Formats: sequence, C-alpha cells, structure tokens
Amino acid sequence: MVQETHTTTGEETAVAASVVSEVLEKSVSAVEASEGHKNGDVTTKEKSVEPTPDAKSVPQTSSVESSKILPQYLYDAMEQLARKQGFTEGKYALSFDVGSNKGDGFVGEMFKAHLVEGDRREVYLCKIPPINEARRQQFPSLLIFARETLAYSKFLPQMFAYQREKGVSEADGFFNAPKCYHTYCNEATEESIIIMEDLRLQSYRMWDKMKTVNYEHARLVMEQLGRLHAVSFAMKRDKPEEFEHFKVPDPIHVMMPEGSPFEVMMKKVIGDAIETLDPADTKERSKMQHLHENFRKEMLRCSNSDLAEPYTVLGHGDCWVNNMMYRYKNGVPERIVLLDWQIARYVTPVLDLAYFIFCGTDQEFRRRHYDEMIAIYYNSLAALLEKLGHNPQEVFPRTALMRQLRTFGRFGVLMAVFLVPMLCTRNEDLVDMDEAAEKYREGQEMNYDMLTMNANKKDYTVRMRGVIKDIVRYGYL
Repeated sequence: MVQETHTTTGEETAVAASVVSEVLEKSVSAVEASEGHKNGDVTTKEKSVEPTPDAKSVPQTSSVESSKILPQYLYDAMEQLARKQGFTEGKYALSFDVGSNKGDGFVGEMFKAHLVEGDRREVYLCKIPPINEARRQQFPSLLIFARETLAYSKFLPQMFAYQREKGVSEADGFFNAPKCYHTYCNEATEESIIIMEDLRLQSYRMWDKMKTVNYEHARLVMEQLGRLHAVSFAMKRDKPEEFEHFKVPDPIHVMMPEGSPFEVMMKKVIGDAIETLDPADTKERSKMQHLHENFRKEMLRCSNSDLAEPYTVLGHGDCWVNNMMYRYKNGVPERIVLLDWQIARYVTPVLDLAYFIFCGTDQEFRRRHYDEMIAIYYNSLAALLEKLGHNPQEVFPRTALMRQLRTFGRFGVLMAVFLVPMLCTRNEDLVDMDEAAEKYREGQEMNYDMLTMNANKKDYTVRMRGVIKDIVRYGYL
C-alpha cells in the first residue's frame, strides 16, 4: 500500500491511517525490494538534468560517500518537488550531500538536496530508510517511516488547523515542528521519503549531546511538551471522531519481538547499567535486577494506553536532545522545534517527560530543578488548555499528573539504559550500523557491547548511576 502527500502550504492533507495499522500487523522483517527496482548514483542522475549556465558553477559531485548509491525514488521525489516549487524542468541542477553526522539517525539516513536554477538556490533535507538492505531487514524502519509520514501529513497539520480555528496564535500554541514539503511511503517496495526544510539555514542549532541540558534549554522543552499534550486533550473533547485516528499504538511490540536482537541488546545494557551502582546501593541494585528480568513486560506496560486513560495523548515519542533544534537570541535559546516524529504514539504524557528529563539532564540538575520542570510543564499545558476553552482541572488535574508519574515514570530508566551510552560516545566513535547489520546477516554473533564499548566510562557511570538513584528516590521503580 502506498501513501504519498505533498505539503507546501501547511494545510491539512488527507492520508489514510490504515497504512500504519497494516504495517503494525506485519513482522519485523521488511518486504524485500523488487530486484528490478532501478537505482541511480549521484553523478549519473545529475548529468541527466541540464543546468543553466549559472548552475554549472555549482559543484556537480556530491559529498555523499562514493560507496553510496542513492535510490531512484529519492530523485523522483525531488523532481516532483522541484516542479511544485516552480523550478523549470530541464533547467535546474539537483545535487545531494550528507545532511547529518554519523549516529544522528538510528533508523534512517539524511541527505541534503540542492536545487539550483539561475540565481535561485534552495536546500531541503531528505530522510529515507537505510540504504543498506541488511540494516533495513534487521530493524523495522518501514514501520517507523510510515508513522512519521502520518505525523507530518495528518497529525501535525490537523493539530495546527485546530488551534487556528480556536484563535490560538503561533506564539501561544504548539506549532513547533519543521515544515514538511513531501512525504511518501510504499510498503511493498520498502521505499519512503520525508522532505523537510533545513532549519540550520534559519540559525537553528542542536545541543551538544555530550553535555547534559541546562536550565534554559530544558525549560523550552517542557513548555512545548505541555502545549503539545494540551492540544491532544482538547481535540479529544472537541473533535472526538477526528481524534480517533490519532490513537496509534506504540510500535514497541513490533520493534522488539521476543528473542529479537533488540531484546537481547536491552538485557545487555540493563546489565551494564546495574554495574554502575556502588556495592552499598543494594536497594537500587535489587530493583534494577527485577527490571532486568521483566523489562519487556515493563516496556509494554508503560506504553499501554488503556492503563493511562482518560489521561492519554498523542506524544512525540522520541524526546532526546538531538531530536530538538534551538534558535538563539543574544546567546539565549528563544525557540525550539521538535524533530523526528517517527515514534509518535497514543500513550500517557509521562513517557515524553520521563524520556527527556532522565536522558537529557544529570542528577545535580534534577536535584535543583526537577519539581520546577514538572511545574513548568503543567502550567504550560494548563495555559493552552484554557485558551482552547477547557478547564485544566477537569481535563488533566495536577494530581492526575503526579499519579501518572508514579505509575509510568520508570520509563525514564528504560530509555536511559539504551540512550545514555550513546550520549557519552562521540559520533565518530559510534559503531557503524551498516557494518554491524551485515555481520549479523552473515551469521556472525551480534556484538552486544557495541552501545557501550566506546563510551566515556566515567561520564557514563556517573550519569547512569544518577538516573537509577533518582528513579528509585522518586518512587518510580
């Protein structure tokens, strides 16, 4: 089944939600692409597009690694976009280079596309599933792309339109996602692409993942998560039929079937996390050992929307520091944009909060600001709910938030055991995922040390132990 949209105005684009449901029903193994599918490399395709005299001055060789052969559907999508954006067929130059660094995309690859015609030069970011077939088969990337396609083509436009109907301005509501120009997802051929604006051209920057987040950056995140969740709560009441399509399940049960490499890896990283504890941390060690033995059950419990009702929302799903970009004024962050909506899911709002706080901040920050961060989140949520015409105490009282934190807050450590090692590893030291997938396909045993083997051991130990200590201290585990 194919879903394709072209989003150039930001208005709602109708997309059938059934695609995601069908993908969820499939096994982790993706459908093998047709052998007759055409692929084109960078230089060949560019030569077929006749540039104008001015465009010839633009380098026609890409900085994409020479071993990379970009798929034909990437060129096709960019040519469709070029026509929609007013470029003259046969008169523009199209080239690609790497849009993100090693380690920035776990389940996809990013390329920067350049369209040039005369004096006009446009840059777009293109996100596609891994080009490496072994990597696509090992991880359900199509599921992730189908979900993100749905987010950009349906969920976000509808949320933006709803707020505008209610008279909420961009300054007061949640409109903090990148502009998306084109989405395409074809289940049968393992093809998917999302074309977005390049926020770096608007002076947005990512936080250094090797550093824990400071107060001003964390405050912006909590404010926007509050607004994001407020829109869900309000739409559930005002547009219940429309919101039914937002109730998409957490893809974790497909991403992590019993006996999968991902499940074995999770057990390994939980074991590594336990080893960061001191001998005197007997309470924490006991609770983490129980989590180690029951982690899959706990993961599924945390993402069970029925347990969280009626306080369930469409969450972002992947709230780590490199899925956010900040714009600054006089060195102070003034605006944030949330990226990578590939795990958007209908769950308790606590998952987004616990994910960000326990993976993005350190123990000292939480000691000083944890309660304040929760208050900032809730006050932001309440303020937007009121603007949308609802009473926060009726829709999501503060006491309900605190109960949900106690019930689902342990999700923070479940994410931290997986993510903190990568946050303590320089991008250039991360394991090559293509190489690891190829070795696994060839029958070699998966190296389950790969997430922690290159991490800064001191930083990892301090951060991981701090997460476990706090999760237990708050009564979440």
